[in-house]
Amino acid sequence: MVPSLSLVLALHAAAAMASPLVLRAESAASAVLPEDVMVLNKNGAIETIKQSDWLSTLEAAGILLEKPAVDEAFLNATDLSADIFKSNETLTKRQASCDGTFAVVTDTTQRFVDWDVQMSPVVCAVGDMDINVMKGYTVANAVTITGSGSPTLIADRLTAQFGVQFSRTWTTQSSITTKGTVKDGNCGVMITRPLVTRRYGRTMQGCPGSYKQVGTWMADDHGEGSYAGIDWISGAISMCSKKQGAPPLTRCEGAGEFV
Repeated sequence: MVPSLSLVLALHAAAAMASPLVLRAESAASAVLPEDVMVLNKNGAIETIKQSDWLSTLEAAGILLEKPAVDEAFLNATDLSADIFKSNETLTKRQASCDGTFAVVTDTTQRFVDWDVQMSPVVCAVGDMDINVMKGYTVANAVTITGSGSPTLIADRLTAQFGVQFSRTWTTQSSITTKGTVKDGNCGVMITRPLVTRRYGRTMQGCPGSYKQVGTWMADDHGEGSYAGIDWISGAISMCSKKQGAPPLTRCEGAGEFV
């Protein structure tokens, strides 16, 4: 799996499928939490569970434990069936002409744990050192398209259908009080392991009975929770630490380096 991963805050999997993560501090003071243990918010109570238990409950709920590869074959497909609209679906026309009428259809939905998202500077410790969540790190929802159709059009339709704001960006705040300890001779960073909903679909042009596919799209929704009154993405606030003396520090889960 990873060289060292200390999960410290997460959602109970049974609630994960129904609502975003809501994290609450036990007190206003910072708390150094042990490695491989996280604080679980379950029905308003704080519990300590192992990383393996959290992953098992997510897996049982149908959540993928690793970020799946982007389905490039779907995004580049041009010959998918247009026979996808039920008679009771309502389509919004952009203008009277069928050439100016667009609709979006969702084909596939995936739920998974995303790669590490940075929440603090990288610290390389000489002697044990504490690190805190720092302000200024961002993560955003995203829409990727191929062919015709605009990200705004697709985002607006998905917002109406699923209640998701795809223009949403979250920024870390220093008032989030959880901290972790980087052990002597290690480099470490505070992270989030986000829970992401990814949808694939198509952009259709025309009027009922004469639709044609003009594009495909992929949309990632991080969900939203709050921690100590601060809005943030749903998932687990964690710590990534590796035995090394200097940057760069690579992700514990996922590709690439922390800044």
